Amino acid sequence: MIRAVCFDLFHTLIDVGQVPESVGRYTADVLGLEHSVWNDSCFSHHHEIRKPTRHIDVIRALAHSIDPSIPDHLIEEAVDDRQRRFDYALMNVEQDVLDVLAVLRGKGIKLALISNASTAEVSAWDRSSLKNCFDTTIFSCHCGLAKPEIDIYHLAANRLEVEPQQCLFVGDGGSNEHEGSRNAGMHPVLMSYYISSQTEKLQERRKKANWELEHIRQLPEWLEKFEQEQ
Repeated sequence: MIRAVCFDLFHTLIDVGQVPESVGRYTADVLGLEHSVWNDSCFSHHHEIRKPTRHIDVIRALAHSIDPSIPDHLIEEAVDDRQRRFDYALMNVEQDVLDVLAVLRGKGIKLALISNASTAEVSAWDRSSLKNCFDTTIFSCHCGLAKPEIDIYHLAANRLEVEPQQCLFVGDGGSNEHEGSRNAGMHPVLMSYYISSQTEKLQERRKKANWELEHIRQLPEWLEKFEQEQ
């Protein structure tokens, strides 16, 4: 019996990539870098996500891991624009997302958020409508753990007072999070809405999940069917 659902944050419940450019320019554009190169750096060991950090230190480390000659004035511009984008994404959550989370809690399902994030990326959390939707929230920069490490999933289950086998893990599949959740004993579900156009990435991530849903609005009905079939 499923008693809890653990959610990823970025590309699952919100998508910084869909924030209007009028709010802030994409970081790679400010720094004069290819988008794919910048994205790869954000998922590399150069991105400190296991302890509190200053945003400018994070962006400088990532930028200089690609090109040490990038000047500080561009890094400062990138920090300002990036902060506005992340803040906007957290404070402008789709109503469908909030409605589904409310439906699940109304059914007695416990909810956790498990996110790999550096400090600045979630600095607007207290102003987000998502804040009160979860029974527990786990950010890697606060707990010293990161997906796909098994301990971060077990931490969520322990806080929810359920067994990992009683948990779904729902995410877009970044950071090998589905493999990690399966290794921790949870049931991995791929949420493909925000990555549907990235065919190659989607095909690869499908291999790591047990099930796939296009959008979160499908989750309550799917969960009912899942329970009936078990």
